[in-house]
Amino acid sequence: MLTFYEFTDKDLKSNRNGFITPRQQEWVKGFAQGISSAQRSTAKIAIVFPFLGACMILGMYLSNEDARASFFANPQILIALCLTLVLVVGIFALSIYFTDRRAARLSDAVLKKAEGTVELNEEYSKVGPTYFVRIGGTEFKFGEDVSSYFAKGEIFRIFY
Repeated sequence: MLTFYEFTDKDLKSNRNGFITPRQQEWVKGFAQGISSAQRSTAKIAIVFPFLGACMILGMYLSNEDARASFFANPQILIALCLTLVLVVGIFALSIYFTDRRAARLSDAVLKKAEGTVELNEEYSKVGPTYFVRIGGTEFKFGEDVSSYFAKGEIFRIFY
């Protein structure tokens, strides 16, 4: 665990006292900024495709005289095409907004503590098993069996 998360002994001592070190805060803020910048760069690339599709539709409508006549005969077609583009841009803007909001909550997160006796449970569904660890009144979900890390009935303190 120490190797994977690159925590130092100083970090662990601080965490055991219920605090996050400045180095850990910077790591979490960097992670949150990475989430936000990845979403923004993906949106910049993805926004090209609706406009490419709109250009293809316009090209088909303007390719011959009969298609041009039908396209301009009913202004609702042009309005629907414009509204579709506005809707797509709005969806991308909302996704960026919600991603930034989640990243801000992550970077401003407060260290919480769960302390108590460990209770283990598992549940099966079509997707696969879900393993639950309840420490005190707090429940954590895992996709893998964690009974080797948390012994049933032992007392644990976890900061999350």
